[in-house]
Amino acid sequence: MPPQPQQQAPQPPTEPESKKQPELDNKTIAFMIAVALFFDAMQALLDFIFLGWLLVPPVAIFTFWLWFKLKGLDFFTARRGKLIGASVVIKLIPFLGDLPVWTGLIARIALDYKIKKTVGI
Repeated sequence: MPPQPQQQAPQPPTEPESKKQPELDNKTIAFMIAVALFFDAMQALLDFIFLGWLLVPPVAIFTFWLWFKLKGLDFFTARRGKLIGASVVIKLIPFLGDLPVWTGLIARIALDYKIKKTVGI
């Protein structure tokens, strides 16, 4: 009689993909900040022909909203409403909008998620 193959012990169930907490890794945060710097530079360049306030903010907001949404995170929350609103208002003012506001906003939101995950809040 041929030997019977031994059956392997059942593997413990792994955590399903849908139950994993959404997170941002360090490379993603760095790339988000680099893209925010690009939007800030683009707006500063386009402000010289008075188009930066018109073209860049809608594209930047949509880009980061979509990016956070694809990562499973919220970009717009009630707590961030004032911060995002103030950033948009500053960016809509010609020449004052040359400040790196998108960079500061995205760095704050991304690092806020990273800190909450690390600390466990």
